[in-house]
Amino acid sequence: MTAEQPLLDLAKLRERFDNDDELLAEIFAVFASEAPGRRSGMETALAAGDLAKLAGMAHSLKGVAATMFAEPLRQAAYALELAARAGDAQAAAAALPPVLERLTAAVDCLPG
Repeated sequence: MTAEQPLLDLAKLRERFDNDDELLAEIFAVFASEAPGRRSGMETALAAGDLAKLAGMAHSLKGVAATMFAEPLRQAAYALELAARAGDAQAAAAALPPVLERLTAAVDCLPG
């Protein structure tokens, strides 16, 4: 990720939640705890050829990433969503690894 596009924009995230560190800690904990399930769910959906489910999961992750100001993850999830909605299994298979990498990276960079 570039300096112009951090994994998470913590300053904007803090501003969105009125610098409430307790609330942010809870949000981070939920985001981190949901990550393994999101990962395995997307991998399972792709392996099963369930592109509709994969598209839904990518759409959900895109929204969470937008809320978290995790723009690189949001963009990757959107690309995956578009590929899955188009029914393009090959494109979805190519789009999933960047999503998983950015999801892991976003969790790893959370404070605390």
